[in-house]
Parts: sequence; structure tokens; C-alpha cells
Amino acid sequence: MSENRSFFKDTVERILTDTLDKTDIDAAEERRLPAGLYDALIENGITLMLVSEEQGGIGASVADAAVILRAAGAAAAPGPLLETMLGQALLAQAGLDPADGLLSLAFVDGLALPGEGETAWTDAILYDVVWPEAVGHVLIVARTDDGARLIVTSASDWTVAPGTDAAGEPRDTLTAASIAVMSKRLHDYDALLRTAAILRAAQMLGAIDWSFRRSVEYTSERKQFGREIGKFQAIQQMLAELADHVLASAGITDAAAEGLNATLIAAARSRLADAADATITIAHQVHGAIGFSLEYALNARTRRLMAWRDDFGSVPYWRRTLAQGFAGLSREAFWPAVSDAGLPTAA
Repeated sequence: MSENRSFFKDTVERILTDTLDKTDIDAAEERRLPAGLYDALIENGITLMLVSEEQGGIGASVADAAVILRAAGAAAAPGPLLETMLGQALLAQAGLDPADGLLSLAFVDGLALPGEGETAWTDAILYDVVWPEAVGHVLIVARTDDGARLIVTSASDWTVAPGTDAAGEPRDTLTAASIAVMSKRLHDYDALLRTAAILRAAQMLGAIDWSFRRSVEYTSERKQFGREIGKFQAIQQMLAELADHVLASAGITDAAAEGLNATLIAAARSRLADAADATITIAHQVHGAIGFSLEYALNARTRRLMAWRDDFGSVPYWRRTLAQGFAGLSREAFWPAVSDAGLPTAA
């Protein structure tokens, strides 16, 4: 890990330790954000990580941002951190100034949207928008025939129909008879979706890794029949299986975030889906009934895994995308394509 990346990681972990506790995580289910956490993140420039220095940001890479989001996922930090970090970067790419406060971000493909140059959107509707009542703007990334458009709306102009995800955080439906919009052209929609997908993957990896480590610790604390349950062979086998998922997911997610290769990102999201399912199953099996209680911290991670696994592309979407990269290859071409799927070539 580079010196800068280590600094980012240490900074965010310190902020999370100082400003986030179980009470804050639970409060998210009552639609309350941890204000102290986000004040500190904004003050330290974390929400502008992906904005260039010339535009007032830090100019970090996606891999740098992934380290931060992995720490946030491990801490079960609620709120639109990913959406704000990436949303600020998209505003900068569109030639706009950074927005004050937090942002919601939605990717849409096939929804009826205002045309380029239009300043109003009639009969507007958006689904599954995160934390719209806690942000200043809702940003929409829309697929177009020649790339993508960024549509900027004021969050207060929407009518909110409350909803929740598996973790109890807001995922609302937004409607408006007519809403003012600003539209700017962006580049490749699929590339932007892949960036969002790998950043969400980093959050998932953080939650998976935390759940694994806590499960190992718990098995050395909990005793049954006079000895720690971690000494039972069945428990050891489950933890070994979960360790395999953690290591495989970490390797492919880190590589995908570093290179932003389309094949690796699709593979990372596909692999993380299996790891998330295994984490939810094994961690709760190891913990027994206590893991399901709201008072215990495990469910804050596993429920977020349920909420995140289909964000920015569902599991079937990423598996189809991965398969399409190899479909039609000859027997002779298949293995070279698999073994060189986006990995850097040695000098």
C-alpha cells in the first residue's frame, strides 16, 4: 500500500472511531445520519477525494477511494458516502463546481428523461434513491446513444415516498409533476457504472472482512461443553471456508480497483456476491442466535451486504457481463483470455 493510501486509510479509520458508534448506526433506521461523522469527512476533504486538486479536491485515484470505502463498510457506516464521493467527481467531470453537503446518485437506463438542453422534467420519477431527505442534490447518470448525461436536481424539489433497504436505511421513491434540471454531457455510461460498482464492492469487502474477523474472535470467546467452540472441527471448517472467500474477494477487488479493467470489475462483483452469501450464512451459523439480535454488531454488516450486493448492477447483470467477454472464443483463445483478464503485463 502506498504512503498516501495508508494515510487515507488511517485518517478515515480514526474519524470512524471518533465519530461513529452503535447508536449512530441504529439511528440510521430512523432516517437520522451521523452528523459528526459526515462533518468530519467533509472537513477532511474525504468527500472530494476523486475531484482534482485544480478543482478543489484531493485528486486521489479510485483505488484510494476504495480503501476509504472498505473502512466505511467494515464500520457499517450509514449514509451516502460513496454517492457523495463519486457524485462530486461527476460534477467536476461535467465542468461544474463541487456541491455543498451530501449527494444522492442514481444510474438509470431506459427511463424517460428530459432531452438534452431541456431545463424541466415533467412527470418525473426515480426509484430506490438513497437518503434524499439528507442531501442537497440528487444526481442522475443517464445512458444516452452517445455516452451518458449527468442530470442535476435539487433534492428539496422532489416528493418523497419513504422506503428502506435490507439494512433499514432510506431507499425512497421520488416523484415530481415538474422539476427543474441541469443537464451536462458525460462520457462512457458503462465506465461510470463500473466505477460505482467497484466502489460498492470495496464497501462490501469491508463488511465481509469485519464479519470474518469478528467470527474468529467470537469462537475463541464462546464456550460449549467446556471448551471454546473454535476448537470444534465443524467450526474450523466453516471459518476456513469463509477465509477463502475473504482472500479471493480481496485480491480480485483490489486488482479491479487499481486497474479499472471491465473484465476484472465484473469478476469482482460476481465473486463478491458468493462471498457475501457465504458471510451471511457462516457468520450467523457460528454466532447462533446472538448474531441476529439488533444489539449485536454483526447484523449491521450482514444486512448491509444484503442491501449492497445488487447495487450498481445486479449479480446476474455482472455475471452476464463477465460471460460476454469470453463467449464465442475458440478453445485456443479461451485460456489466454482468462489468464490475462485485465492483469498488468510484466515489463
